[in-house]
Amino acid sequence: MNIFKAFIIKIIAIFAVSLLILGVIFNYSFEHVLAISIILSFTSFVLGDLLLLPRTSNITATISDFSLAMLVTWFYLANLTLYVTNVFFASVLTSISVAVFESFFHRYLKVRNVQNAEKRQRDIPLRYQTEASEEITPTKSRIVRKRKQK
Repeated sequence: MNIFKAFIIKIIAIFAVSLLILGVIFNYSFEHVLAISIILSFTSFVLGDLLLLPRTSNITATISDFSLAMLVTWFYLANLTLYVTNVFFASVLTSISVAVFESFFHRYLKVRNVQNAEKRQRDIPLRYQTEASEEITPTKSRIVRKRKQK
C-alpha cells in the first residue's frame, strides 16, 4: 500500500476529529488544532501503524494510539495554550474519538497490506531448491562396512 496515501488519510481524519472536538466544543484556535493533529498524526503513524501494528493486534495498537493521543493532547493543551478550560476532559474526548478512528484505520491497513502481500507473492516466481544426500539416515550395514574398512 502506498504509505503516503495512508498518511494523508490519517492526517485528514485526525484533523477533522480534533477540529470537531477541540475547535467546536472547547473553542481552541485553528492553529492549535492543526498543530496537535499534525504532531499526533506523525507520531501515531510511525509508532503505531508502521512499528506496532504489524507486530501486534488491532486492539494493542488502538490502545497505544489512545494513550499516545491522550499524552500529546494533554501535554500540548496544558503547557502551550493559555485557555482555562478543562484540559483533561478535552484530552480524554479527543483520545477516545481518535482511538475509534484508529481501530477502523488499522483494519483498513491490514486489509490493504494483505492484498498487497498476496499480489507480491503472485508476482515472484517460485524457485525451489533441494539438497540430497546418500547418508540421510545411517543403516546398520553401512556402519559395519565402514568399520571393516578401517
